[in-house]
Amino acid sequence: MSASAPLTTQRISELVLANRAIRAPYYHADHDEGVRFTDPDRGLQWGADVIPASMGLFRVERDAREDHPDGWVGFARHWRGGTLRLDFDLFAGTDAGNPVLVVTAMSGRAGEDTIADEDFGEVELPDQVPTQEEWEERDKRYKAARRDDDSDGSAAVEAYAAALPGWKREVATRFDEIVQREVSEVRRAVRYHQPFYGVEERGWFASFGAFSKHVKLTFVCGTYLDPQPPSGTGPERQALDVEETDALDEEQVASWVRQAADDPGMGW
Repeated sequence: MSASAPLTTQRISELVLANRAIRAPYYHADHDEGVRFTDPDRGLQWGADVIPASMGLFRVERDAREDHPDGWVGFARHWRGGTLRLDFDLFAGTDAGNPVLVVTAMSGRAGEDTIADEDFGEVELPDQVPTQEEWEERDKRYKAARRDDDSDGSAAVEAYAAALPGWKREVATRFDEIVQREVSEVRRAVRYHQPFYGVEERGWFASFGAFSKHVKLTFVCGTYLDPQPPSGTGPERQALDVEETDALDEEQVASWVRQAADDPGMGW
């Protein structure tokens, strides 16, 4: 898809079911005070709502903000009666012909027949509101498609790393390079909203995730590594937390990667 090609509601649904849509490591979630489907103590349910909403958009617009050159905005009705606004980035990476949709923000909008959006003005709402069962069915379809997906997920991993800010992106990218160098024909994918690395027919052996003050490099192994990484609760959760001021010991990380790949601790 070229940068100038229109992004449609149908195309977004296709990208989700092709496992080419991810949640950004960082996002903004907010809601209007009058939106009925939100729990005032918890806010919007980022994990539970974002994928079903992506498969049920009724309107998609290109993001006109200057700092969002690859951005799009979509609107979906929620089964509890409110409306969701989702913000997307379209990440092309090295696979420009089949981009990854990165959901960067989710927010609620109040209104019965129309909603007022700060960027697009008055948005007319469709009469039809999905039922809870329809909402859950969308999520089941996505999870089934993700389980059955055996395609290369490198573009999604690249998109996840690219969405990280500054030094965290550098750490994630370097870890990705180490894994690819040390493990021939490694399989990459975004699972459980984090990048994972696996050996075909044997299982996953490593992952990484970004947090407020560190990037966690996790080794998913059947046995303890030698030497053991400094954190974790078992062989399958051995980890190294890398903070901004830390120097990455690439030789040691490479050794842990090789050991974990020899004994993956998590099945497909």
